[in-house]
Order: sequence, then C-alpha cells, then structure tokens
Amino acid sequence: MQSFIKYFFFGLLVQMPVVGLAADATPAEGESLFNPVLIALCLLAGILLLTIAALGSALIQLAKLYRDKMRKERSAGVKTIFLTLALLATAYTGFATEIEEVEVASTKLPITLAGLPFAQFWIMIGIIALELIIVTSMLLYMRTLLGLLKSRPETKVAVKEITQKIPFWDRFNKVVPIEQEEDIMLDHDYDGIRELDNSLPPWWKYGFYISIVVAFAYMWYYHAGGEGPSSEQEYIAEVQRGEQDKAAYLAKSANNVDENNVQMADAAGIEEGKQLFVQACAACHGPDGGGSVGPNLTDAYWLHGGSIQDVFKSVKYGWQDKGMKSWKDDYTPKQLAAIASFVKSLQGTKPAAPKEQQGELYVEATAAPDPAADKEKDIAIQ
Repeated sequence: MQSFIKYFFFGLLVQMPVVGLAADATPAEGESLFNPVLIALCLLAGILLLTIAALGSALIQLAKLYRDKMRKERSAGVKTIFLTLALLATAYTGFATEIEEVEVASTKLPITLAGLPFAQFWIMIGIIALELIIVTSMLLYMRTLLGLLKSRPETKVAVKEITQKIPFWDRFNKVVPIEQEEDIMLDHDYDGIRELDNSLPPWWKYGFYISIVVAFAYMWYYHAGGEGPSSEQEYIAEVQRGEQDKAAYLAKSANNVDENNVQMADAAGIEEGKQLFVQACAACHGPDGGGSVGPNLTDAYWLHGGSIQDVFKSVKYGWQDKGMKSWKDDYTPKQLAAIASFVKSLQGTKPAAPKEQQGELYVEATAAPDPAADKEKDIAIQ
C-alpha cells in the first residue's frame, strides 16, 4: 500500500507541468472558463495515471516474487524490470517537459479545437496516448512475469523430448503422455481413483460439429424448406424405378424362353399367337384349329403331349416324320410361346369341320392331395 501511494504521488508530480500548462491557457474575451473537453481529457489522464501507479506497484511485487524464486537470475531479471520502468518514467517526464516547448511555439497559433488551442488539444491527446502505451507495456511485462512464475523449465524440456516421440495416432487423438498426466489430474478422488481431464479427440469433436450442421441442413432441405422429396415421394419413385427395371429385364429376357420354362401367355400374347398361327399353321390345322392335313387341336387328344411345354416343343422343333417343320428359325422364342399359348386356348372350342380324334387323351395334371392336410381338416371338422 505504501509503495502504491508513493508511485501515485510520483505520477502526480510528473503530471503537474501538464495540468499547469492547461491552466495557463487564458480564455479569450467572451469565452467561458468551463471547458468540458479539457475537463474530460484531464480526468482521463488522471485515471490512466492511477492505473500506471497501480500497475507499477504490482510489477514491483511480481519482480520480487520472481527474484525469490529464481535467485540465480535475480540480478539480471530485476535490473531489467527496474530499468524498463525507469525508462518509461523518464520518457513520460521528458514528454511532459516538451509540452512547455511546444506550448511556447504554439502560442502564436490562433486556431482552436473543441474550445482549446490547437496545440494544447493535441498535447493532451499525446499525453493520454503515451499513458495508454505505458499501461499496455506494463500489462505485457506483468504477463511475462506471471508466465515466468508459472513455468518450469525442466518440465518444458522433458515435454519437448516426449512430444517428439509421440506416434502419429496418439497426436491425431490428442493423447496426453503418461509423464504429463499429472498436469491434467483433477481434484476428484473416488476411493483412490483419480480422474483425468482428457480432451476429446479432435476428429471426434469436429465430426460431431459437422454432424450438427448436416442435421440442420437435412431438416431444412427435407422438411422446413420443402425442397427435398418426402418419404412417400421417395417410395413412389422407388416403385416406379422398380417397374422400369422389371420391364427392361422382361424385354431383355423375353427371348430366353424354352420348353422348360415356358408359361401360358396373357391375353395380348394369345392374340399375337393367333395372328402368327393364321400365318404359319392354318394351312395344316385350319384357321380355327379344327384340323386338315394336321391333327385337330381343339379336342383333348394329342399325338405328342398336350401340356404347354409339349406344344411349345412341337412348334419349336417340329416332327419331320409326320411332315411338321421346325419353326425355331422363323420365329423368336417369345413368338413360339405365343403360338403355343394360342393352341392351348383352342381347347374346348367348336371348329366348323373338326377332324377325327388322333393320339392319346391328355388330362391336365392337378395338384396331388396332401394326406396330412386332409387329416388336419378332418380333425378340425370333428
């Protein structure tokens, strides 16, 4: 406290020439003695002076603490601090001395600024700027001293050596070496278990931040903004894509039909088969399938089997011994399947002049009854 008072009064003595200089400025005739700008500048200069005095006292105390801790460097460190403070005070005093010279040179200037002579106004501004520089310098010195008081040179060297040996993955995850765990040890003690204040891995932390940004963008695009498709729209689009893929597959695989996988065609396929039948088969079997040179195709009797697979095989390969040619080189497998489907559709129709029956009776195979299912049905009825 005594050192603070000492430095405070020392600052007042240093600033007295400046205050006297401002007071010597006699106002011109008709001007008021009360100048708010001058009073504000003087108050600001006084506040900065108090700040300088307080910082000076604190710097002295920090210098003493640093001297007590680092006695080997006591002489150089403390002398440097005191020399800096002395230079700052000398510069401040010298600047105040120069005020009188500038004032003498500027008394001839009739120009005023904010109610003050031009030179005196800028002199006050210069004093305040100098005080700000001094305060900033003192704060920087205080920061340096505090850093020196907290630092441990031997630990820094050890940390530097350890850091050079830390693998990339540990550095990528910001892993603290075991030798430095004491620095991040928390005060918590749970039955002898100590807790470390480890930081999150940078990749995880920034990935989490990015996920938050992506979530907001997603919510805006698909919900709030209404620019993205809804779940229903996406479902409809997927179904349409599936239908298109199915149609493309069927169009591509339509000709991959043989006697093993041929199936009964739909109404359009049967109609197409009818037109092909009239072109290729009506000469031997009649336009209505009643038979002519070839057998009747409307009854239940067949020479070479009456299933859709058997009919497809007969149309595809023919029966040379009975005068029926092979149509596999004239029509595609899809067209052959359409012809076979039309022939099967003639079953039970009434041709105009049906030919007599030929071959063996063919009955469509039905699913064999399941004894186990019948037994369960009987039990349920009982």
